[in-house]
Amino acid sequence: MASDEFFHLVRSWLTVHLPRSRRLSPHTIRSYRTALNALLDYLRESQHLSLAEVSFEAINRSTITAFLTWLLETRNLGASSANQRLAAVKSFLSYCAGEDPALVSIWLEVAQVKPARTPTRAPDGLSMPAVDALIRAPGQHTSHGRRDTTFILLTFDAAARIQEILDLTPADIDTTIGAARVTLTGKGRKSRTVPLMDTTARHLDQYLAEFHPGTTEAAESLFFTIRAGLRHQMSQDNISYLLNKHATAAHQHCSEVPEKIHAHQLRHARAMQMLRAGVPLPHIKEFLGHANISTTSIYASADNQMVREAIQRAGSSTPDLAPLWTGGDDLILQLAGLK
Repeated sequence: MASDEFFHLVRSWLTVHLPRSRRLSPHTIRSYRTALNALLDYLRESQHLSLAEVSFEAINRSTITAFLTWLLETRNLGASSANQRLAAVKSFLSYCAGEDPALVSIWLEVAQVKPARTPTRAPDGLSMPAVDALIRAPGQHTSHGRRDTTFILLTFDAAARIQEILDLTPADIDTTIGAARVTLTGKGRKSRTVPLMDTTARHLDQYLAEFHPGTTEAAESLFFTIRAGLRHQMSQDNISYLLNKHATAAHQHCSEVPEKIHAHQLRHARAMQMLRAGVPLPHIKEFLGHANISTTSIYASADNQMVREAIQRAGSSTPDLAPLWTGGDDLILQLAGLK
């Protein structure tokens, strides 16, 4: 089969089927595109095929099995990431089989490729002293420091995935003291609303007054960067940079802070904190937005001391943050709801 048919189906899958028929998020579509690009890289590097030579004739069970091994051993991906690439390729071939019956045999053959075994390991969450140090690291003396403090605190408090935070708009935030909450849109466009600490709400109020004064556009990103005078949603690379910058600073004051961290460690830390405080797994499952409680159960096996600690702990160890009530009299009165 010609190469042009292969790439024609790639284009229709990515630009029509996934966004319009399945209504997947841009983030999910990017991950599928990454998987197909990885497959093309494999075919070029290992099969010595140029793009013009790539066709469905090059794809079979043996090829995709070797592709999975290549992801693990040459690209050094973890089993979970490699399996996500495999699942994306299978999804693409399933679509192709529906478009062209001649491709059904290829899809059925590749569907038999087994995912790599994923080792069960404890989540690499930060300790509470490390979370406290990381939240304090940006400081409250600059606008970027106040922004970064709010971002880190919100990510931890909501136990959110990084993309869920990046996709937030001001309309997703309710800072009512005693009833503060945030609405997150997770995998599969499933939304969930989680409560926030009053401290987080006050920081968000301060952040919104500084970065989103007045009436804001409903679709405007809560956290943004400015390029060429225009606001753009922060990228995951932006977040990785700022987190590691502050982790390096926090490490000087708290040795429990790794010098290199990733945002998901804040999510793990919050889940571990909730479990140690005695919150039942089903509640944590809903809070994290897990589809299956078996995913949440990994936290229960992460620490043999959790059961004893849950009995003894009466409350959470929410970190005490840097002073919030700073700024001119007008700002303080506005934040306090007195003006």
